[in-house]
Amino acid sequence: DLKHICPLGQGAFGKVTRVMHTSTETHYALKAQAKSAIVEQELQNTVLQEREVLMQLDHPFVLKLACAFQDDKYIYFLLELLPGGELYKHMTKRKRFTEPETKFFASSVILGFQHMHEKNMAYRDLKPENLVLDAEGFLKVVDLGLAKMVEGKTFTMCGTPDYLSPEVILNEGHDKSVDYWALGVLLFEFVNGVPPFCADEPMRIFDNILSNRIKMPSHFGRHLSDIIRKFCKSKPSARLGNGRKGFGAIKKHRFFSGFPW
Repeated sequence: DLKHICPLGQGAFGKVTRVMHTSTETHYALKAQAKSAIVEQELQNTVLQEREVLMQLDHPFVLKLACAFQDDKYIYFLLELLPGGELYKHMTKRKRFTEPETKFFASSVILGFQHMHEKNMAYRDLKPENLVLDAEGFLKVVDLGLAKMVEGKTFTMCGTPDYLSPEVILNEGHDKSVDYWALGVLLFEFVNGVPPFCADEPMRIFDNILSNRIKMPSHFGRHLSDIIRKFCKSKPSARLGNGRKGFGAIKKHRFFSGFPW
């Protein structure tokens, strides 16, 4: 039995409520998605995919699904509660993060991605809005609606304009290496406050991405600039993390020198 505590948010397809499991007194976030809205937007596959993905993942830095159920009107996901709020909100208040803070937050994303990639899953929707803090201030990757099992290449155009890789924009087919590109963009945005390819409209953003115009600000350390460049290679196979050493190469990069993985 679940006892409603308070509303947490409202989205396009329904609402999120803080609830308590009465027998264990554990608090959760209950995400209720209206079936009518899902059908109207033709998002049945997305919702089913998100449930499948969440059920397969079990990692300290990835949002946990306790269970999923439904009634006549709604599909419900009972999710772990993350009271620390979106990292994006903390970043906007602060304008930007320091390099040590960036290492701390980025390491959680990297370890979460490693878990996904080991299960042949590409996340495909990295941005600060999809990173949420738990009660202890650790970061979790949330919103897995676009995550997908990728054996070869997939051709769906998805993601946020600022974080799209060249192969997604050009519809050349993409795989898990889109996540390495996005990590480079995220590191840049963490320490700069705005992403590297930003412009007033999506087409100009795409133009900047395809030209791979990254201007490193003067306050960026040498190793930070280097790791960003290595993640944001236009050729997917050349990206840091995509070689034989995989995530080991990321962890051994000098930017993370001395970091207690």
